[in-house]
Amino acid sequence: MKEKLGEYIKKNRLFKLGDNLLLTISGGADSVALAYLLKELNYNFSLAHCNFGLRNKESDKDEDFIKSLAKKMDVACFVKKFKTKIFADQNKISIQMAARDLRYNWFEQVRKQNDFDFILTAHHRDDDIETFLINLLRGTSIKGMLGIHSKKRKLVRPFLFAKKQEIYDFLEKNKIEFRKDSSNKDIKYLRNKIRERLIPLLKEINPSFNETLVKEKNYLRAVSSIYFTEIEKQRNKILKQKENYFTISKTELKKLNPLETYLYEFLKPFGFSNIEDIARTISKQSGKLFFSSTHRITMDRKDLIIEAIGQNEKVEILIEEVDNKCLYPLHLEFRISDNLGIKKDKEIAIVDFNKLRFPLMLRKWQEGDFFTPSGMKGKKKLSDFFIDNKISIPEKQQIWLLCSANEIVWIVGHRISEKFKITETSKKAYIVQLLKKQNVRN
Repeated sequence: MKEKLGEYIKKNRLFKLGDNLLLTISGGADSVALAYLLKELNYNFSLAHCNFGLRNKESDKDEDFIKSLAKKMDVACFVKKFKTKIFADQNKISIQMAARDLRYNWFEQVRKQNDFDFILTAHHRDDDIETFLINLLRGTSIKGMLGIHSKKRKLVRPFLFAKKQEIYDFLEKNKIEFRKDSSNKDIKYLRNKIRERLIPLLKEINPSFNETLVKEKNYLRAVSSIYFTEIEKQRNKILKQKENYFTISKTELKKLNPLETYLYEFLKPFGFSNIEDIARTISKQSGKLFFSSTHRITMDRKDLIIEAIGQNEKVEILIEEVDNKCLYPLHLEFRISDNLGIKKDKEIAIVDFNKLRFPLMLRKWQEGDFFTPSGMKGKKKLSDFFIDNKISIPEKQQIWLLCSANEIVWIVGHRISEKFKITETSKKAYIVQLLKKQNVRN
């Protein structure tokens, strides 16, 4: 195992013997094995451990184990405790995403403050296969199908050559202790479900599934090299940088086939994901606007004009009657229904379709805004509504309004207006659902 690791590091030029390395360590089999092997190979490294506080005493015992291991190996040890659940709630993301953001941000902070050359993680070959399947199930681009990279700037994964069983065999042979995470068997998490349910089924169909997938991924990596070379060639040809903005020629863009694939790659760096909508508009009217979280596209007569959005710039998104979704600044889906008895939910607005005037507008709330909350008679200032509903200042800054002819229809995620609610005389419902943001392609 030691020889394999040393050879993999050298062959892929991951790092040098004199480099200062920060090894992220959970206490599990993978990271503990990598620590022992790096020690045997005389690499200079320190340990970094995150205590997410998600498993109570178990999390604290993991931390104690890592501190003891660092002392035994005579290496420096960095430990950070996080309030993961609070962070997840504040940012409205899953626990897994919260833990990922917290740990990688902290690892980079530690690296910079202590002059580490690289951050190391102990992802192995089985992790890579699971990641490929996760990306495939969620929907992904070619990059997402390539799985985990052995080196990406300052982040290095020197264990990608190793099978999970090889790691266990090494630990058992050398009588090395490690911590077991009880949550790794919980199939409410997608990765665990893939590991415990899907992969065994795939191996039942093809006993050599892992080896087959690794070969296919290597082939895909070679194909992707050709793909990205062509994308870059066309990007340089038609994406032009001006003083404060970029342009893409409509004429040149329409020569490319498949158009949506090229457009996706050209616009991805600017944060756009609603590629189908943009592509449909290229041959239609000029003046149409599209937004990402950082940029705006204006459909000019000859060009797509891409400009950065100023921090305080007013963003107003128009929603036509035919639109069935909006991806920025919120992920909203729209539909018209004859069913007026849909279950109420704070993330679903059900209003009277015939009372709306299109296009609707999605905008940030402003001082002086008012509306009549459903169930009430008098008008109420939004600032008072926020106080009454104990909405904090950070939450207020993220509030968006869905409006019809300058009147508030829905404080998104909170309350609809009394004026637009379904009544006994309503014929059709207009249903707006707020969804969590998803990256359809990675």
